[in-house]
Amino acid sequence: MRLSLRTVLGLGILLPFMFSVSCATIRAGSDYYAEADFSGYLSFAWLDESPLIRPTASRIQISPLSVRRIREAIERELTAKGFTQIAARETADFAVSFTVGARDMIDVNDYPAFYRGPWAWRGPYYGANVDVTVYTEGTLALDIFDNATRQPVWHGWARKRITESDVEDPAPTINEAVRAILAEFPPDR
Repeated sequence: MRLSLRTVLGLGILLPFMFSVSCATIRAGSDYYAEADFSGYLSFAWLDESPLIRPTASRIQISPLSVRRIREAIERELTAKGFTQIAARETADFAVSFTVGARDMIDVNDYPAFYRGPWAWRGPYYGANVDVTVYTEGTLALDIFDNATRQPVWHGWARKRITESDVEDPAPTINEAVRAILAEFPPDR
């Protein structure tokens, strides 16, 4: 199969663009306790007055505005799914909490680069190029607890490479992450 110069140039422009778009997407997933009966869940409440769970050794700083945005996004998504929010945790069917995390990541790509030095009685030299990228990956995790048993029954998470625009205006990313996490909740509806 022969590729035209136009096709090769088009792929050379398109592939880096597709890679940069794929790096900006949110990856989400979930896990649940198989014995849990989600069909009886009609109402929810927050696990605590402050539903953000922080590990004791955590150095991550999250603004109160971001916590509020996350709470509102979760409430909005669960209400849109038909669940009713109740202020008293004791009377709700399930309780919700969330965790926020971030960590620095290093992406190393090593690939050969074509190099043809000065003319000599040898072939072209294929050396190695190394690209190192340091970035921050943010994680938002939601936990659902059965209120009757007080046991965890569902865990969902979303991860995304944090960009400058995410830092400047976190609301769209928070809304997208919460929507992606709760897309599979409840698992048997």
